[in-house]
Amino acid sequence: MKKILSILAIACSLFASTATFAQMKGSGQEAATNKGDFILDFGVGVGGGDYNGFNHYNYSNGNGYNYGGNWNDNYSNKLQIPTFSISLQKAFWDDITIGGEIAFNAFGSERDYHQNDDYYQHSKYAQTNTFILARGEYHFNRLIGLAPKYDLYAGVNAGARISMEKQKEVYEGWGTHGQIGSWRNDYADRTYSNVGPAGGLFAGFRLYFTQKTAVYAEVGVGSAVTNIRAGLAWRL
Repeated sequence: MKKILSILAIACSLFASTATFAQMKGSGQEAATNKGDFILDFGVGVGGGDYNGFNHYNYSNGNGYNYGGNWNDNYSNKLQIPTFSISLQKAFWDDITIGGEIAFNAFGSERDYHQNDDYYQHSKYAQTNTFILARGEYHFNRLIGLAPKYDLYAGVNAGARISMEKQKEVYEGWGTHGQIGSWRNDYADRTYSNVGPAGGLFAGFRLYFTQKTAVYAEVGVGSAVTNIRAGLAWRL
């Protein structure tokens, strides 16, 4: 949390100093966002966005058992649902917008374990992440003399990530030489949750192909929710 507050403080200072310089240099230049404008965007992102503090384990490892080096494992059906996000911001000053963002993604995988054809274990793992974030952007058009239909911006988002994890295991004895299983255990599903900080720095570019509608692409650094994001934006 202290890290996020520090990022916000630095970002606010940069916004303020850059805005002052932009007003001096860009007087008379039309801004991409004017005071009172709203920007609504919907995007899809990839990279980052998961909570890696969960223990990606199968039942035997997770409960302290050790079956030596005779286990053979294989991951299959790995799944990642891209990060879907929506944000709404208001231009409280020319060139500076502040608002909020909500994002969601999911990850999943399956894992098979075998031990010398005598035992079999199948594990399923799923994780969902919901992000609730504050978001702020500085728009560089007047600073560098871009036309309003081109919107070059950078900013910071910070808030909370709510993560849920579900694990399921089946553990079965196959008998000798792979014969029909002599016993089987379906362990109860286990569910875990975690709430933690999320956020980071980002930069992007919007291209308005009408007066109100734009396409955009964005990159994130640090602990940003996504590493790459793209979508549609509307200037209201």
